Formats: sequence, C-alpha cells, structure tokens
Amino acid sequence: MKYSKFIALLLAASPMVNAQSFIRTELPTEVTRPWEITYGPDDHLWLTEKEGKVSRVDPNTGTKTVVFTASDYFPGSSLEDLDACENPSIGYGTLGLALDPDFSNPEFAFIYYVYSYNSGTTPNPATKFRIKRLQWDATTNTVVADTNLINLIANGHAHQGGRLLAVKQANTSYLYLSIGDHGPSELSAPDCYSPQSENPNNFAQDVTTANGKIHRYNIDGTIPFDNPIAENSFFTRGHRNPQGLLYNPSLGLVYDIEHGDFADDEINVLYKGMNYGWKNVRGYHDDETIPGETDYVANYVGHPDIPNDSLVEALYSWCTDVDTSSATNNSIWCTVAPSGGAFYDAYTIPQWTNSILAVTLKDGVDTDREVYQFNLDNDGKIAESTIDEPNPTKFFGEDQAINGRLRDIAISSDGHKIFLVNNGGTDSDKIIVYTYDSTDTGIGENDNQSILVYPNPVMDVLYFSEIEKINKFQSLQITDISGKHVFESDEPSASLKVDHLAPGVYIVKLISENAIQSIRFVKH
Repeated sequence: MKYSKFIALLLAASPMVNAQSFIRTELPTEVTRPWEITYGPDDHLWLTEKEGKVSRVDPNTGTKTVVFTASDYFPGSSLEDLDACENPSIGYGTLGLALDPDFSNPEFAFIYYVYSYNSGTTPNPATKFRIKRLQWDATTNTVVADTNLINLIANGHAHQGGRLLAVKQANTSYLYLSIGDHGPSELSAPDCYSPQSENPNNFAQDVTTANGKIHRYNIDGTIPFDNPIAENSFFTRGHRNPQGLLYNPSLGLVYDIEHGDFADDEINVLYKGMNYGWKNVRGYHDDETIPGETDYVANYVGHPDIPNDSLVEALYSWCTDVDTSSATNNSIWCTVAPSGGAFYDAYTIPQWTNSILAVTLKDGVDTDREVYQFNLDNDGKIAESTIDEPNPTKFFGEDQAINGRLRDIAISSDGHKIFLVNNGGTDSDKIIVYTYDSTDTGIGENDNQSILVYPNPVMDVLYFSEIEKINKFQSLQITDISGKHVFESDEPSASLKVDHLAPGVYIVKLISENAIQSIRFVKH
C-alpha cells in the first residue's frame, strides 16, 4: 500500500451527527488508462485498460494479471479525422466491461467488454466498436475462448458512451450498452460541422440511428423480442454522453449517468422505449434552459411505433444554469462531469444502504473530483434532501489532487471497501481503496461498540445488538425513507415489533446525548 490516511466525513449538518470514517490506501497495482472496474463474485477486481486489455486484480495484494488482449484492437486513424475540429480524432479505446449475471456457474463464466477495431481496411479505415465475450476457466484462471458477440457498434468523433451492464431481470439475462450522441458541442466546438444540421447529435432521438441511445441485447448478443421496436437494439433514446450504467436489483431498475452540455449532468431511471430529451431538452422540465425547450415539452408527440412514448424528466440534474459566454472555459461550468456509478445495497455502511454512488471527473472552480452518494426512496427515486439528512452527500473531494479524474467505482461484496480508478489528473493511474471504519460509530463518549440490527430484511421482530451499551441514551426513532416518523420510544430495548409497518425501507435512529446512529433496515 502506498499511503494511508484517515478521513472523517460528516453526514449531516445537525448539532448531533453520526460520523463516517474511511481509511484511504492505494493498491500497488500498475494500471494504464483504466476505464472500468468491477468487483466480481470471485472476490477479484476486473478492469479494462488501454489497447484492448482485460485485467484481473487481487483486491488485497494488488497482484494483477492481464487475462486477455484483443489482437485486433485499433486506435483509430488520422485518415478519419474531422479536419475542421480542434480535436478531430475518431473515437477509440477500451471501454466498458461486465461479468455474466451467472458468472459463478462455470457454464456461464463469461466476461463481456467493449473495444475499438478496424472494420475497414488499412487504406480505408473505419473504426467501430465491438462487444467481445470471453469464457473464463476458474480452475486455471485463464480465458479459454473468445467470441466476437456484437460487431459494428456505431462510432463518432465525440461522446462515445461505452458503458456495459449485464443483469438478470425476470429470469432473463440482458446486456445494456450506452452509446453517446457522437457530436461535439456546437457551443465549444462550433467549426466541426458546417452546417450544424450535419452534427450527429441532432439524431439522438432518431430510432433509425444508434447514437444517443441505451441499447439492450439478450445475453447472447441477439435482440430481445420485446424491445421497443422489433429488430432494433435501442431501449431508450435522447441521451447525450451516458458514461454510467447501474442496476437496482430490489426494484429491477436500470439507471444511467450522463454528461450534460455546460449544465444539466443527469441521472435517469430507464423506462423501455422512452425519450430522455437530448438535444431538445436537458435536465428537469421546469424551465427553458435552451431555446424552445418549454414548447417542445408541452407539444411533444410520441413516436407512432412506440406505445405510450413520452418524454422522461431527469431523476436528478446537477445544475440547471447555462452560461454560453463561457464556452471556451469549462472550469467555470457548473457541470461535474459524472462518469461511472454503482448501486450500494449492502448494510455495512448503514447510511448508504439503497443508494446510488457516482464518481466525477472535473476539478473546476466550483466542482471537485469526488463521489456523490444519493439516498433512494422506496420507489427507487432520489429521496428528499433535508437539513438533518442532506441528499446527495459528497465524499473524498479533499483527496482530488492525489485521486485524479475518477472514472469508475466498484464495491466489495461485503460493502466494506470502495474501489476507485482514475485515468489522468495525477502523475499515474491507480486503484484507490476507501475502507469503511466501522469501529468509529460516534455512539457514546467512550464507547466504540457498533450497534447492529437483525434480521435485515425483517418480517416481525427487529433485534438490536449491544443497545444497552449506548451511553446517555435518549430515544429510539423510526422514520420511513421520506423522513416521516412512524415510531418513537425513550426506553432502550433489545427487540422491537415491526409487524405493523408497511413493506419498505426504514431508518432507525439511536439517539444519545452525544450522537446519533442511523441504521437502515428493510421491512418485508
């Protein structure tokens, strides 16, 4: 481990707050331009790196093995440049990775990842992306077969997207792939296309093009029969640069995280066939941040081939102010440049249970490279922010100088460790580890005993471990996820009947004279 640092992070601006503490370390692993990090059911980290590489890393020692390198990886060609652009290169790279939902079963031990290749010839290159499937043999820890699963994935000169998600929904396994709008912003790069009507970002809502979409495939690469349009891989449309995909298994919801243009970075929950607005609409539907947006929302007409087609408002937007006069100075834009994300459903960090974690890339005047933690309500939406429980909460921004541009995030199977990868922003790329310090609970003056609730989820009776050790106990309160009080007692007890509560997510607060400990639990 390179360095170790103890960080105390306050979760609320209340006179009595529960402190969360992490120990920061770095794995000694040498990585080069990592893009994806995933914590596998084999208790190893899986990464994509430059030049078509897939690597496997021991999360305890940092030992890395490059398990596969694509022999046909292609970094684009200057013959494909847009000469008028300041950054003219065609898109390329090693992007998203996902493990099969049944990876622990040797029959389905597959790794899927995205990289660029040349679909043309040397004199006439045509850089595209593909999804390759690797077959893993856990007995020898080697890749024993590889298959080009999905070829000719669309490419452009900006906003590649490229995140991959493999999930099982209703006993069917799917691959989700994000593809950006491929068009440089006409505000920051006005000369790339003339006229601007030729900019690919104008077609993000067009169901006949692949860009600006989240695509859904069967796990074998075929197109699901129940996709919005027959024989079309698109699942949702109207996205600008979606760089994060994550899954809420308790509700079966898929979310995307995407970059805005000067404003309105977004988190969206993805509903089949729906339109997320870009580039006619950005962020919330509550004001006109771009010309004609309000009228477009009010007069939207759905696609005739998509049942119940409608515009879907962002679940969360980081900022809503557009200052086009600052088009050449992105350090002062209010966008945070969000990238990868993960869903936290463990109980190890109680305040994080049932939440979205998102990492950001931008160190600006008013933005830091950090982790945002969003508490969700019972419907999978962003829970209300209050003075006592602000939402979202930001973490690790004070370390941005040594962490760099945070590209992706992974969570250990027990929820105890948070793994981050950067590409750029420091002198080297690295794997950063934040280990939750569960002994620092802030429960009493001289007491570091952590209180646990069990079983969790619970049906009838909730039990508390060591509740009698809380110094100067004042009260026990239970609220629902919206903050509504449903129970309160001023007597500490080792058990509590909760059979009268409706199914959902609740927070039990153990309040002493010196601190509050908040623990989430699920009532079935």
